[in-house]
Amino acid sequence: MMLYEERMRGLYLNCNFEKMDSMSPLSKDYSETIKLPAQVGDGYLVYSSEEWSNSSPILEVNGNIFIVAGWFIFENKLNDLPSLAEKLLQGGKDVLNDVEAGSFVIYWWNERTPSLLVDPFGLSSHYFDATANKLRVSPFVSALIVDGQHVITPILASVLQKKDHLFGDFTLFDGIERLSPGCQIFNSKDKQKYFSLNPPERLEFERQHEHIDELASHWQVDKRLLPISSGLDSRYLLASSRYYYGFTYGPDNSPEVSIASKFADCFDEYYSYDYQKPDESKLESELLSEMAFGVINPIARLLTNYEYIKTKFNRATAFFDGYLGDLFQRGTYVNFKGAEGELFKIFPLVYKYLNWSGEQILAKRYKQLNDEELELLLNDFRKNTSDLKLDEYQKVTYYEFIYGRGARYTAFGSNVLCAQFFTVVSPFASKKLFNTFIHQDFTESVQYKTMRSIWKKIPEKFRKQPVESGYSPKTPVIFIPFIQIIYRLMFHLIPSRANYGVALNRKKKSAKESS
Repeated sequence: MMLYEERMRGLYLNCNFEKMDSMSPLSKDYSETIKLPAQVGDGYLVYSSEEWSNSSPILEVNGNIFIVAGWFIFENKLNDLPSLAEKLLQGGKDVLNDVEAGSFVIYWWNERTPSLLVDPFGLSSHYFDATANKLRVSPFVSALIVDGQHVITPILASVLQKKDHLFGDFTLFDGIERLSPGCQIFNSKDKQKYFSLNPPERLEFERQHEHIDELASHWQVDKRLLPISSGLDSRYLLASSRYYYGFTYGPDNSPEVSIASKFADCFDEYYSYDYQKPDESKLESELLSEMAFGVINPIARLLTNYEYIKTKFNRATAFFDGYLGDLFQRGTYVNFKGAEGELFKIFPLVYKYLNWSGEQILAKRYKQLNDEELELLLNDFRKNTSDLKLDEYQKVTYYEFIYGRGARYTAFGSNVLCAQFFTVVSPFASKKLFNTFIHQDFTESVQYKTMRSIWKKIPEKFRKQPVESGYSPKTPVIFIPFIQIIYRLMFHLIPSRANYGVALNRKKKSAKESS
């Protein structure tokens, strides 16, 4: 067996290591490797030594071995594995409901019942072989494939081609699954849920920023890095705490860059650049396809840009990400595309009187799927939300975040790729903030009323500056939908106003047309 001390971060347990010979290495500058104790299985833990600078991610206690891939905050301490292990031995998996934040897979080994503990939101993105008679785990799918045993599922291949991502715990291959979020997994037939939304812990919207500052305090200020865009999610994080490093990537002279740069003085070191500027990393072409294989059609150049920023700010270790902010502040996961969807954005009050089911909303959000594919999606939605004490809009948001587009597409960029170089901290995915926002009235958030409440006690400097869509947290909510429509037309009709997402889509479309 080869020593994979330069592979992507994560837990490798009983993998098909021969399959990994073709993989290109991640730079050893970013990760460390520990060979797993022989009794737990054949494999390695590839981890961040910066993340675990004060302790070890492997602990043996009373015949149990705990191995952590990732990070966590428990009892107001970062990565205190001895304390968490003690409580797990006393109280079992339900203790993990007291983990305030984190992205982790914990391998809990003992001779009787070895198992895997997965963070509540599946941010750690690992996969396992559901056909094996022992636990086989990897942070990417191809290391688990056994020729002749794991075959491509045609219906899921079609979904991946249409949506660029899958849903639920599915991968492209029959018998290989994502580790289920918020679960203790013994084998494919024995998955026990621990994550609970009850009782709902609710913080006042106007005081969310205090909790974000408390969360950020677990990292030294001079280790914190914040990507600041023209939007409100990263700006809210900036207004809530202090960050030493900041950066913006986007097309030169775009609103993305010009708006974000107005907050440059909030950082000790700030850097703005065109996302096309860095030379493409060798990791981009050689490694990205392996990381995404069987799971997602990845976004171009993200890995290159994350590595570029790590090189630029090499002392930064904690990367704060606004992931989830838009769906909680503005209810974006109950929106959908098309003429009807645009009409609803202009008149968001209609959501209050629709009384649509979650299945109807998902059918509109996934309208590219055929009947068979849609039924697979809806069955998965029912399975994962039927027992939740949430209304239909809340269920759709929950599902899209943990099992749909958020977990299976957005998180790949914001967590999986970025986590090869940094500890990725997503404050909106902390337990208290998530529990607060998921129980909100989403008919209020789509009308921008939640946004107004959240920003009420934020300093004027951050509230008065418009976003690239033309409105600010101070704009009367009745005007925002109309302002947004005008500015969105400008993004698509005036090339110089395009953000990096629009610019990338144009480039992708142009490449397809020319090929």
